[in-house]
Amino acid sequence: MINPHAVYVNCDGAMDYDSKNTGGVGFVISFPDSIPLEPIPISIGTYIGGNIERLELEALIQAMKKTIKVFEEHYDLLKNIKQIIFVTDRYGLREEGKTSAYNIRGWRKNKWKNFEDKPIKNHKLLDELDKTRKKLSDKTYANISIEYKPRKQNKIADKLAKAGKKEGIKTDKLYRKGEKIGRRKFDGNEIVYSKLKESDYLHVHVFRKDPVQDEWEVWVEICENDNIGNKLKIYTDDNLASKLQRLNEYIVKIKVVYRHHIHIFRTIKKINKKKAKHLTI
Repeated sequence: MINPHAVYVNCDGAMDYDSKNTGGVGFVISFPDSIPLEPIPISIGTYIGGNIERLELEALIQAMKKTIKVFEEHYDLLKNIKQIIFVTDRYGLREEGKTSAYNIRGWRKNKWKNFEDKPIKNHKLLDELDKTRKKLSDKTYANISIEYKPRKQNKIADKLAKAGKKEGIKTDKLYRKGEKIGRRKFDGNEIVYSKLKESDYLHVHVFRKDPVQDEWEVWVEICENDNIGNKLKIYTDDNLASKLQRLNEYIVKIKVVYRHHIHIFRTIKKINKKKAKHLTI
């Protein structure tokens, strides 16, 4: 339900899955009917080496920074605003998810590790978002929230983000190494990790690689046997991740099974694509 007394800030990120992972962000600040201010649309770009979640986070951060300036410039008109609602069309970034101040405080206290002692993705941007949100709250005395809306309800911000992609301002501030995504062979869901056993061999197809702090999250899908088509996550370092190339198949041996990912032994075997469909383990 729309709050007629709140300031709404619709945010979005957009990117091209090219060799440089170029992208942009956009947002629009809208005011209640009682405030004589026109909506403020902003496009920012182009970012190099990001991925879509980083761009969505960057959109929220830049929108908060601009909102601080708007409240400073129009204090007399906006001093009675009690609610500022930021809208994202990325479900995981809603207030109850990754951008929750409670979650961020816990991760910060735990040196940006989760309950499995694995690094949190995009921790620098989450840290910046949390600090910027606090600054905005201190400046405006308003309640700050982040809500999820489907993309079809976020069309204006989407257009502004796409416009940002085409601008000539380039930065690698998001990260030097970006998400790398390839086509999947199957459409299966993520495996129930308790089905896997340590020291088992898997025939896998690599379709996605995503940097997580000092590690890589490598997404693969199983090509044979009972779990064929299921996808799973392998966490590893730069060296081993570089050997697990996208769109290639490998025989890997499970070293440790966790609740939401696995570690593998460093010895892997690359499978000849022509022979892959005939291979049995």
